[in-house]
Amino acid sequence: MTDVYFASAQPKKFERSESLVFKLVEVAKKAGLADVVPKGKDNLVVVKIHFGQMGGFRTIKPQFVGNLIGAIKECGGNPYLVDTWGIGHLEAAVKNGITYESVGAHILPTNGVKEGDLRQVKISGLRFKEVDIAGNVYDADAFINFAHTKGHGSCGYGGAVKNIALGCTSPKIRHGLHSMEGEEDGARKFQEGMADTVAALMTKFKGKALHVNYICDIQPNCDCADVSEPAFVPDIGVAASKDIASLEAASLDLINKAPGLPYSIAEKYNLKAGDDKFKIIHGKDPYIQVRALEKLGLGSVKYNLIEV
Repeated sequence: MTDVYFASAQPKKFERSESLVFKLVEVAKKAGLADVVPKGKDNLVVVKIHFGQMGGFRTIKPQFVGNLIGAIKECGGNPYLVDTWGIGHLEAAVKNGITYESVGAHILPTNGVKEGDLRQVKISGLRFKEVDIAGNVYDADAFINFAHTKGHGSCGYGGAVKNIALGCTSPKIRHGLHSMEGEEDGARKFQEGMADTVAALMTKFKGKALHVNYICDIQPNCDCADVSEPAFVPDIGVAASKDIASLEAASLDLINKAPGLPYSIAEKYNLKAGDDKFKIIHGKDPYIQVRALEKLGLGSVKYNLIEV
């Protein structure tokens, strides 16, 4: 079993050190940030987040991004931030408070201003045999995957896997994934295809990747939408691991253990602690993507959850 490090959103005492924005740094360090980050100004560390949209506000807050960037610099790395959809999406980053001034890192499109900067990676995948990986991701020396956990209409849940699969590839691969949805057993194919993109990326960053999930502001649909919805479970915390499968399994389990919140979609579906919430909301088993990662040798669905 792999270790997953976790910090609760609930402070044990009313002190600065108990704020989740600072506990994030401790979680990342415990999970092996210093092992992943190469030292030296010429060694680039790419940090993949989701900028959100200008009508959405349940995304990772700039304070969290800035503190993680600071921790990477403290470890000796030279970090920069990326997200997909070309140069136009950078405006959403600015509107949502993600700027060089606020987080201390340059901000770039993952695959160029027109989404044409790509590297082709051949794999023995479950659905793909070749995957396009975004150039501004592939060219880095280390990869930090900082994802927001939330629902997703195509696969039930979007977290660390979705942050790579729909954010570190090409329009062609994104279209290929969404085309699978219309096929028989489409939810399975979509999630296995997402796992393939992770496999392609990890051919470059084996031993040089850390995955971090922001398990707060958990809404039923994706940050890709130009609207935000009420969170349907309480803020849970942050978790990190070098093992993306274990991290996703732990994140889903923590969300399922949480109670549903009033004035949210939890009331419509009568969501309670113990329910498989994303499966109930979207009718798709979100654990398929985790089991697919395990099939591809990218981690284990079994984990040790260690609270920091």
